Amino acid sequence: MRRWLEMVASRQLARRIALDAGMHALAGAVDFMPDMKRRMAACRLIEDVEYACHGGETLRLDILQPVRAGPHPVLIYLHGGGFAIGSRRTHRALAAAYAAQGYLVCNVDYRLAPKHPFPAALEDACAAWLWAADHVGAYGGQCQSMGLAGESAGANLALAVTLACCTPRPEAFARPLFERALRPAAALLYCGFLQTSLPQRYRRPGVSALAAGIAADAAHSYLGEFASHPTSGQALADPLCIVEAMTAAANLPPLFIAAGLEDPVAADSRRLELALQRLHSPFSAHYYPGETHAFHIMFWRAQAVRCWRDSFEFLRQYLPVGN
Repeated sequence: MRRWLEMVASRQLARRIALDAGMHALAGAVDFMPDMKRRMAACRLIEDVEYACHGGETLRLDILQPVRAGPHPVLIYLHGGGFAIGSRRTHRALAAAYAAQGYLVCNVDYRLAPKHPFPAALEDACAAWLWAADHVGAYGGQCQSMGLAGESAGANLALAVTLACCTPRPEAFARPLFERALRPAAALLYCGFLQTSLPQRYRRPGVSALAAGIAADAAHSYLGEFASHPTSGQALADPLCIVEAMTAAANLPPLFIAAGLEDPVAADSRRLELALQRLHSPFSAHYYPGETHAFHIMFWRAQAVRCWRDSFEFLRQYLPVGN
């Protein structure tokens, strides 16, 4: 209840608060499903691990630690929700899917807009990466075998952290990642909302007014006055545009790209694919006919099953679990 009262106080839209409440209720119900019980039986849940503190606000993540003997490759999971809703709790089922495959998963909470606009979420994602580099060994993780995963806004954050690790950046919060010289082994980007700015591009045929409005709400809550007129100070809110502007691949890791073809933001994934092709940078792109945004969370659907199989095959190639 405190969470939603704080959302009201920060002037969140009523539909966002209702959706966030519904997501948390659904997450609680999912815990009782046989597949979720099976996944959770394959790992230990370590909750409320502090990874950073900003302005007196403690930031926490959950660790899902495989019960099988380690050491384990590591995935940092960054949830979606338009930078404004969702949490590690609402996305535990997705984190558990990786943990059941043998990955030590850090399922991260980060500060949410509009109370905490850009770059707060990205600052937190960068801090989580650095925390994991220093601490996953104590939980049986391999700090030299770490990757990132996220969907929607979480994919945006995962790509931005990847860029911070692989390219020198002027942002104070990004600089330590490049200096640490720990490059992700891979990153998985599902239904990526990879350019936050210029939401007016969604006002086009084939995109509903509702979908265009949701994109605009996300952009304005995260970027405020810069949503339609971004400057260099907001560059990492649009990691796709950074990749598109590259003339060399900057040693980017292999990227897994997944999107439903009916998803209004699928164009971001297509643009990223084209940019990576031009740069001769490794990637694996997958598109699923008839599917819309975040379809992969509906584990029972045939295309979602296919998407997870594709992602696990990618991980076996680029971030394998040891025998």
